[in-house]
Amino acid sequence: MKPRLYRFLGFAMRENVLKLLLRKLIQGLLMLLAVSAITFVLLSKAGGDAFSSLRDNPQVSEATIERLRIVYGLDKPLAARYGNWLTSALRGNLGESFQFSVPVASLVWIRFLNTLLLAGIALLIAIVLSAAMSILSVRLRNAKLSAAIEFLILVTSSTPRIVLALFALALTVRFSGLALQTGNFSSIILAAIVLAIPLISLFLAQTHESLSQAMKEDFIKLARAKGLSEFIVIFRHASRAAIGPLLTLFGLSLGALLGGSVIVETVLGWPGIGALMVAAVRSRDLPVVMGVVLAASAAVWFGNALAEVLQMTNDKRLR
Repeated sequence: MKPRLYRFLGFAMRENVLKLLLRKLIQGLLMLLAVSAITFVLLSKAGGDAFSSLRDNPQVSEATIERLRIVYGLDKPLAARYGNWLTSALRGNLGESFQFSVPVASLVWIRFLNTLLLAGIALLIAIVLSAAMSILSVRLRNAKLSAAIEFLILVTSSTPRIVLALFALALTVRFSGLALQTGNFSSIILAAIVLAIPLISLFLAQTHESLSQAMKEDFIKLARAKGLSEFIVIFRHASRAAIGPLLTLFGLSLGALLGGSVIVETVLGWPGIGALMVAAVRSRDLPVVMGVVLAASAAVWFGNALAEVLQMTNDKRLR
């Protein structure tokens, strides 16, 4: 009887996960379509295009500028331009950058990997520090440690990221005299810490509260009554009950990381997707802007979908 029940539960779980993935896939496609259309319209209505700045050059004639606009299809109506871009994007062709004269897909992919490396390290720092301090707090039950956690949450949540980035830049110049470079481990860690500090307040507040509440539940008292060690009680029972809200924050934090990377990368000179976005908007490089928006939106969608799948796996009530 039990093997049949286990098989049924496993099948039901797989079916629920597949339904969730299908629903998230449809939502993601609709979101990408809406975001791309809104971005395309807003940037097109902002005035000017990638070749407007050439009018300041007396050596470039108006006829030359118009020929360039015709070559790149900028003379067509807005709906036609978006339709052409969308058709090409569906085929995997995001066009060519006006500013860098390289395929947008390869340019965005390289920059996205740099930002992903930075975001991954920042996320790891925030999660490990928050989990370690929360576990120590519920294990030691020390009032001074709890007060230190509350103070750390206050400081990390109230300090603007641009202030942190400028402080990190000053440290970098003071001790190394070099700008951030790909492969420079100390510089990557410094930038990741700046990106992680605002996340520490979110993760630490949620983890500390969730663990503290979980330690008061009846199943924890039952686990202790069975003679289990405090280590097993915290890691096997309390942490699993407290991890649900943390998984939600994990999915939402990807959007915060990508948004924060614009400031960090611009100030510290990290060659990521945030700095690329700023440069593309300034130069009205529409293909690059669209490529960055698609990559960032897809990353946020993936983070949210992954968080929901992990929540369903961790919490039987959601299956």
